[in-house]
Amino acid sequence: MDGFWSPATNHRDDEFGGSLDNRLRFTDMVLDAVRAAVGEKFVVGIRMVADEDFEKGLPKEEGVEIARRLASSGKVDFLNIIRGSIETDAALTKVIPVTGMRSSPHLDFAGEVRAATKFPTFHAARISDVATARHAIATGKLDMVGMTRAHIADPYIVRKVMEGREHEIRPCVGATYCLDRIYEGGEALCVHNAATGREADIPHVIQKTDGPRKRVVVVGAGAGGLEAARVAAERGHEVTVLEASSQAGGQVRLATQNPRRKELIGIIDWRLAELDRLGVEIRYDTWAEKEDVLALSPDVVIVATGGLPQNPPLTSGDNLVTSSWDIMAGSVKPAENVLLYDDNGGHQGMGAAELIANSGARLELVSPERFFAPEMGGLNHVPYMRAFHEKGVTVTINTRLRSVRREGNQLIAELASDFADGWRGERRVDQVVVEHGTAPLDDLYLSLKPLSKNGGAVDYERLVSGGEIFPQRNPEAGFVVFRIGDAVASRNIHAAIYDGIRFGIRI
Repeated sequence: MDGFWSPATNHRDDEFGGSLDNRLRFTDMVLDAVRAAVGEKFVVGIRMVADEDFEKGLPKEEGVEIARRLASSGKVDFLNIIRGSIETDAALTKVIPVTGMRSSPHLDFAGEVRAATKFPTFHAARISDVATARHAIATGKLDMVGMTRAHIADPYIVRKVMEGREHEIRPCVGATYCLDRIYEGGEALCVHNAATGREADIPHVIQKTDGPRKRVVVVGAGAGGLEAARVAAERGHEVTVLEASSQAGGQVRLATQNPRRKELIGIIDWRLAELDRLGVEIRYDTWAEKEDVLALSPDVVIVATGGLPQNPPLTSGDNLVTSSWDIMAGSVKPAENVLLYDDNGGHQGMGAAELIANSGARLELVSPERFFAPEMGGLNHVPYMRAFHEKGVTVTINTRLRSVRREGNQLIAELASDFADGWRGERRVDQVVVEHGTAPLDDLYLSLKPLSKNGGAVDYERLVSGGEIFPQRNPEAGFVVFRIGDAVASRNIHAAIYDGIRFGIRI
């Protein structure tokens, strides 16, 4: 309906264009029809933009006046206020901010509309924590707070507040995996709550096992390993986590080295707090070998060791390229003139590209895809593209990195095409950075397989449909072993956490 209100979109010269009365005519017709259909006792509200926040759009003054008229019309019972426009991905992120952008950016504006209308007002735009919601209500800015993504992350926010368990609320970290999937035609899945959208099969509240209490050893304290440990502990099992480094987090911690995505550490911090509550022991600085695991007399071993970066297939020059991990970790600094080749298509390469661009380096991003970073949706695309434009990054698509060779103190990157046989191109740069996902770090898993009851195998049909998921290949052995997350194959945060919970609830 706001398409009729906005001077940017309404160019009609009939009774539906021109004056504000005319531009509101269609809205009145719709609301009258809705009220006639539902009756007087049914609550009817309108989600409305009160300021499109661009030069040719609906200005704040007219938007507030429309809100006043609707409030006094008797046609609606509440207003649901938004600010901004959604014509482009970039504009949409101002309405629905992603990680690294301001929290609750339009709360004060919605409060101004409520003050002007003195009418029940609802608002939702990255209000992701209970403290901000309390502030919005206590100061009279809103009558009801919308926390959409926060409830996708934890649908029990209200229950936990009422029960004095606010500290147990799983935080929304602003990853916006949920909305990017929706807008790409997928399910509304949370980056770190794999139960959301899968409630028929995956529970939000983990039930205690009705079987014997088991000793579970989890190797790896990344997102997947921590989730598996949490679920197993909620099931009532005795859980020990072995972690090679001095900190938990794995690749999530690596991703947070991009300052704009530092909120992702909430994925790890929440699980560490939950494991502390559940009494799970984490042993840091422990590079677990077969003997270390067997010394704990486990019933179940979960290998969540993740993976290590791998190079794309090159005809030559493997030893001349730099991993995106090295850039993200800060172990290698960006050179002056950099080519980054990304055929993984996710945040991993884009995070490295953003850090390189922000360092002041001259950067060309090369992708073999028909558009870069296809594993990300439009909302997360925006801040990367903003940085690339601001820093003058060149983006080259439909092009592969074939080889790298050294000439003097520079590198020659040879490029090739999937579309034109024999086509070659070259770039003379100071540094070639590559992102090609990870290869499983599976030495421990392979060493434990022959000693396990299940021979390391999983019955995936039963994992989906129900039943015992670990075949008895060596019944005399003392434990079962399986691997999850990137220890199986290079994927993403959500996939690792999904593995952690879907296997954990079967123990």
